[in-house]
Amino acid sequence: MINNQAGPFHYHHVFDDEDNLTVQVSDANSLLGTHLLEGDWEEALDYLDTPEGQRDATTKNDPLGLFNVGNKLTLPKTKNGAVFAALYVRAPFPLIKKICDMSKEEDTDDLMYALSVIPHEEQQRLEESQQRKIPYRTRYWTNNEHTLILNLFLKECLQHKSSLLDKCPSWIIPSTFAVTPLAMAAYNPDVPSSILQKLCMLEPKAIGMESKLFTISTIPLIVAAASPVPPVTFPIDVRDEVKRNRWEKVKLLMNKDWFEIDVQSSSLDDIIGDALPSPPAITLEQVKVACDEAMKRKEWELVRELLKQFNSTTGDELTMSLSSIQTALAQHDRKVSTKLRKQDEKRDREEWLHRNMGLVMYPVDALLDLINAVIPQRHDDSLVSPMS
Repeated sequence: MINNQAGPFHYHHVFDDEDNLTVQVSDANSLLGTHLLEGDWEEALDYLDTPEGQRDATTKNDPLGLFNVGNKLTLPKTKNGAVFAALYVRAPFPLIKKICDMSKEEDTDDLMYALSVIPHEEQQRLEESQQRKIPYRTRYWTNNEHTLILNLFLKECLQHKSSLLDKCPSWIIPSTFAVTPLAMAAYNPDVPSSILQKLCMLEPKAIGMESKLFTISTIPLIVAAASPVPPVTFPIDVRDEVKRNRWEKVKLLMNKDWFEIDVQSSSLDDIIGDALPSPPAITLEQVKVACDEAMKRKEWELVRELLKQFNSTTGDELTMSLSSIQTALAQHDRKVSTKLRKQDEKRDREEWLHRNMGLVMYPVDALLDLINAVIPQRHDDSLVSPMS
């Protein structure tokens, strides 16, 4: 039987959520679509062995009825095949693979769609909506299943020499994002670092490509560092594992030269296999380059984490080599501290005026200061939050 379970782990993400939409079973345009909408996974697998099932898997007949009159889904008309239908209902991996093997479809959008899914968040939304019944989406992928699906589409992209430099279309994620598949893998906390490494091996040019996150222009290194972690309500070991995976992604993206020079000759088996080559240790020069890039983009929390990680594992020589960066970070911290202190003094002064001089003396900017004290604002358009 197909395993439908996953471990408890969820937190909010920013990728677009479509699972509040529904398609009625009566909308299905084929028997395969009916099996998918009803969650009859075993029946769907058996049906694919029949001539009718093989025809449904290879014909663009909109199995789920996503494009029927009245449905309000904003999907491109090209997503009317069996592969996307299986992805849309979060079908189990064996079923998705069987349909892919039969249909021979090649579409990078399927990879990007899978990269946009954060399984543990979908688990949370399903648990919070226990009243949902079929034909609402009632299934989520496990982390292992998600990884298998990503590997499947990576293999397809490699075999068909698909471009991995295209940005994700707006029907998958909001227009406030402009990211390649590599940047999507860097940001998604449920995507393991091994998937990011394979994307780096397949298309090293994407490592340095400009991306957009929350309308802010940035690069995949920053995107990886900005990847969210679960809240403090989660077990410490779960949070630590997410942080470890995030840091592995940061280190991979610091090894840009290795991917561009040494890994270009990698074979198909090297990339799609499980035994990936180990990246070389991060050098002092790479730490400097990463810190300089982070400082240029005012991502001081990444600078802080880089100094912390590499100062704690190296000797005095490295500490001295990074002294100018440490000085710059200290100056930044003093500026922030001074700015916050002045804001506090101004707020105290305006509150005193309000208490002693009446409402007429209470300026609007003091009220804004009070609001800002309650709702912290992102400083200097930075994306990276404290990482430790």
